[in-house]
Amino acid sequence: MRSTIKVLIVDDSALIRQMLTRALSVDPGLEVVGTARDGIEAIEKAVELTPDVITLDIAMPELTGIEALPHLIKATPARIVMLSSLDDPDTTYQALAGGAVDFLVKPKTGVATSLAELSETLIKKIKMAYRISPESRFELGNVRQLAAEEVPGLKAEGPPVATRIGRVVAIASSTGGPPALEAVFSGLTASLPAAYVVVQHLPAGFTESLARRLSRVTDIHVEKGRSGMLLKPGSAYIAPYGTHMKVVGATAPRLQMEDGPPIHGVRPAADPLFTSVSDIFGSRSIGVVLTGMGSDGAQGLKRIFDGGGETIVQDEKSSTVWGMPRAAISIGATDRIVPLQHIAAEIRRTLREGGVS
Repeated sequence: MRSTIKVLIVDDSALIRQMLTRALSVDPGLEVVGTARDGIEAIEKAVELTPDVITLDIAMPELTGIEALPHLIKATPARIVMLSSLDDPDTTYQALAGGAVDFLVKPKTGVATSLAELSETLIKKIKMAYRISPESRFELGNVRQLAAEEVPGLKAEGPPVATRIGRVVAIASSTGGPPALEAVFSGLTASLPAAYVVVQHLPAGFTESLARRLSRVTDIHVEKGRSGMLLKPGSAYIAPYGTHMKVVGATAPRLQMEDGPPIHGVRPAADPLFTSVSDIFGSRSIGVVLTGMGSDGAQGLKRIFDGGGETIVQDEKSSTVWGMPRAAISIGATDRIVPLQHIAAEIRRTLREGGVS
């Protein structure tokens, strides 16, 4: 890899283009090779300048970021980091499913923005995106469909909902996680007597949208977790931004939110959730670590592994970022390492082997 990462900034706002350029200028390892005002200009400049990473605004005149995205991916090896608005998280997930590798909540022009804070976040996103293989942008396209096709007997109207919890499946993901979660949940059904608890590292305001998106690919009921919720079979609960989520109560398992310091720099973190699932369900726990940067989930997965539960991690080739799965493998926390398109089948197989098919 070259010493300087070339970046193209695409946004219809001159002020945002200026802010992002200044934010990146503090790192000598990054070079802003150009800017563009809309999707059409972005495609032209991307072909001309061959950037390594493109920051791409979603809402633009002439050609939106969503419309420009497939052209940019097809015409260049650039990794795309979307500039998202809190007002439209659904479109952000559409972009991630379409091949964008990550997203950043767009800075507001009407309020004071800390340039130092913006620089730190943006530089981290750019450098992470550069580490991702350009080929990985194409690998998620058919994964969700493949996972769904593997489910035996899945009818359009959906199978009967299970009436009891046989096991709890705890899932952790970060960078590249939303489309990976779609692939996994599209291969699961509410007929399996299991409840699902999920940590996906997201900015504030994106949890509800992720729950809605997952609900579209499965008959499992997916919602944002809240303190006091009883775990129900055929249901999934996503940890909300800004609080750690745990499972408590042996006789009537329920969710509990806790305000604690960030763990591994994130809140919610997967480690406390996984640990709590192991403490309550023991050998009836299933832990899954998907794509993501860092090491969150590794220690919690080891707790499930040591407690007799089953542990599954995503393999390197199908991961957008193979940080969290690799961390889990490195400490001996893993039963199986499988491609993303087979993870749902592994979960179903584990449930069947546990006598809860």
